[in-house]
Amino acid sequence: MQYRQLVDFHIHTDNSCDGHDSLTYMCEQAAARGIRALAVTDHAECQRYFTDSFHTAIRYSFFETLKARSAFMGQIAVMTGMELGQPLHDLKAADDALHANSLDFIIASLHCLRGQPDFWQLDYSALDPDRLLSDYFAEVYDTVCWGQFDSLGHLTYPLRYMVGRAHLPVELSRHADEIDEILKRLVADGKALELNTQGYRTEYGRPTPDLPLLRRFRELGGEYVTIGSDAHYAADVGANIADGLALLQEAGFSFVTLYDRREPVPVVIR
Repeated sequence: MQYRQLVDFHIHTDNSCDGHDSLTYMCEQAAARGIRALAVTDHAECQRYFTDSFHTAIRYSFFETLKARSAFMGQIAVMTGMELGQPLHDLKAADDALHANSLDFIIASLHCLRGQPDFWQLDYSALDPDRLLSDYFAEVYDTVCWGQFDSLGHLTYPLRYMVGRAHLPVELSRHADEIDEILKRLVADGKALELNTQGYRTEYGRPTPDLPLLRRFRELGGEYVTIGSDAHYAADVGANIADGLALLQEAGFSFVTLYDRREPVPVVIR
């Protein structure tokens, strides 16, 4: 199925520590692939925000995004954004990031537990996956309660590495109650849940979150979902967005959401 309204609301440029291509090149690729709206969501990792100069990088990213918005006007709607990682690990850093620029869109993500490295860096042979996931979902819930964001990024992020790389036999059903509390709080606060398509391009082979949790979010009254490729290269801008849109339709959603000046704007899936 061909989708006419393609949006990608999660990309990283070379203003992210793990990004590789310029925003100009990424916008050119997006336009060539029929993307109509793009949110630039470079990283702000709060636990190392000042030591690793994220406070400088996000300001430069914002400046670059404004230039791209003007340059690509009429081709792509280029929105200002940020992926705010681990905001509760350093509230001073989070506050600086939130007030540094006038943004359209903020993703909140949890890439690591307090005092630990990123999930992709962990040695899972020495860890209890259920305990790790319980700690993860507890921190995610606290982040959702904090609430200074628009969309919750890649809810099942650890599974990319626990299942996809380490091949652990994870039973997500054991954490159904914990996940429900997160989803219910998103619904109550009018926040969005992100469908992140990067997992399609990893050993995990699935998006984060996958169909069962998308359906559950909808059952609980979830209205807003955002979609993003999580591209770190221009070659991946828009990757698997069509797959994600089909999955959202299967889960019962008729539109995805983009954000303009922090306000949700529905985009019909068609």
